[in-house]
Amino acid sequence: MENNYFIKTDSMNEKKSYLSQPNMISLQDIYTMSIESEADIFSDIPLSLFSESSGRQISSVMTKFKREYIRCICQKESTLVMPKLRCYEDEEGALVVQLASSWKSGNASLYFAFEKDEDESSFGMVWNDDLKRNFESRSGSIVLNNVDEIIHEVLDFIFRVY
Repeated sequence: MENNYFIKTDSMNEKKSYLSQPNMISLQDIYTMSIESEADIFSDIPLSLFSESSGRQISSVMTKFKREYIRCICQKESTLVMPKLRCYEDEEGALVVQLASSWKSGNASLYFAFEKDEDESSFGMVWNDDLKRNFESRSGSIVLNNVDEIIHEVLDFIFRVY
């Protein structure tokens, strides 16, 4: 579900997503904004993922993801201890950014797989809760889905699971 607000203009109300607002947080702020170390899931991945030198799709998705994650963390008053994102290249050459953890009664994994052919890039979330016998899985194409909606789903997943 996309979060929206209304902007009043002289002629009508215009519905816009806050994610598409360029003045929310500048790209420079993405590099300099501090997050408590316990909640900073980005500290172990290269900064280059946020610049266009890594590719337009990667930088766009990762910048939006970090911007919205920071916004969510700043609104929360809990002291979360989060696992770190990891970045690696898989056997087929895709750049994978993954947040994964396991515990005594379950495990969770979130990933973005950025392929050389951007049309093949994907995302996914998997969660197993052995105590309640719950299993959740969601995956899809980054290109065929709205990136803003993907980010909202990913954030919902992170804050529900962790």
